[in-house]
Amino acid sequence: MSLWWSLIDHPEFASGPLDQEWDVAIIGGGFSGLWCAHHLITNDPNLKIAVIEQSTIGSGASGRNGGWASALYPIDDEKMLLHFSPEIVASLHAQLRESIDEIGAFAAAEKIDCDFQKGGSLLIARNEGQLSRLRSSVEEGSILLDENQTRARINMSGAIGSIFTPDCAAINPAALVTGLALSLERRGVSIFENSHASFSADKEIIVGDRTIKAHAVVRAVEAYHANTREQLPIYSLMVATQPLPEHLFEDLGIHNRETFAENAHLVTYAQRTADNRLAIGGRGAPYIWGSRRRESNETLTGIHEHIRVMARQWFPVLRDYQFTHAWGGAVAVTRDWAAYVRFDGKYGELGGYAGDGVTLAYLAAAAMADLVMKRETRRTKLPFINWKNPLWEKEPLRWLGVNAAIKLSEASDTEERFTGRPSFLMKMLAPITGQ
Repeated sequence: MSLWWSLIDHPEFASGPLDQEWDVAIIGGGFSGLWCAHHLITNDPNLKIAVIEQSTIGSGASGRNGGWASALYPIDDEKMLLHFSPEIVASLHAQLRESIDEIGAFAAAEKIDCDFQKGGSLLIARNEGQLSRLRSSVEEGSILLDENQTRARINMSGAIGSIFTPDCAAINPAALVTGLALSLERRGVSIFENSHASFSADKEIIVGDRTIKAHAVVRAVEAYHANTREQLPIYSLMVATQPLPEHLFEDLGIHNRETFAENAHLVTYAQRTADNRLAIGGRGAPYIWGSRRRESNETLTGIHEHIRVMARQWFPVLRDYQFTHAWGGAVAVTRDWAAYVRFDGKYGELGGYAGDGVTLAYLAAAAMADLVMKRETRRTKLPFINWKNPLWEKEPLRWLGVNAAIKLSEASDTEERFTGRPSFLMKMLAPITGQ
């Protein structure tokens, strides 16, 4: 169980009969599906909407992630500008920033106690190679901090510089996703848990032996759309400490609950929780042949221990405290790392957030709602609208390439620690990673 779920109770939903005609049926009870229902019912309170979840609400990445509501997008502007105008790319970033505040306002209005704190985010360099890459990636609205300025915000061992962006909030994602679901139920949305849905050849929804009638269908299952070349599940694992004494943070900093990460090639992410824990995550779990999901990849002892070792390297004082939680989950990665929102007038699908889904799912779901309701808005002009992602390579090339990229990312971090220069190895990885 994730730390987030251990801090809250899971609600029960009175769903009523599924055998009726729906205006919109949404498959998937995570952020994508629930935000989609939220935007739809907000625009038209008379809509009959069903959310069908094969397990329980928020049981996937929505209740297990790092708790960053950030304005990050999986691919960089340089790649987007090959297909879209500077105005559209700028609009995407503006709407992501706005979405953070809208999520916070929604949580406040609905009295959802999800520990929302917009303290910004720090990307920290701990060697000269990382610092060189930081200096070349400062974006508008972000600030490059020197060693002293960085340590004034977060006293991470070895930190020599950082980038600070104000566009990020720390949350308890499980509290937000359950609060969102309860809000939807109060507004008339029907939520069906423990209901496995599949699709017929003509994309009709089948639950058990029943075909569900709906004018529009939205698939919002993210990494649970597995066993396919369309996207693959990449696993992130997390650990969390016991609640730490308040006096420790007089030295550690993180006074505004800034989210933070090391500027490593192998992804890391962390936050100070509202009850003074450090929740820290990272990637490195192997990819499974055939893009399959496997729950055992969420509890890899070696990866969890690697993250604990990393946490103690960041903050040596943690050697005196216990890590009380360890968990993991899968995120969906497309071949070009681009998110997608597609709708053909009857059937829609959205996802491909590559780990940036807390905020991006809110915006993508708003765009999906616009498409379903046949509304042309600034959201329906964004880069992910009706985007066609290329397929991943066939096996065994996919298995070899993805697992090689994971190992070489780790090797690239070692290279930078020793050379003090941006990794040459990582430049060679670009054709494999698609980034």
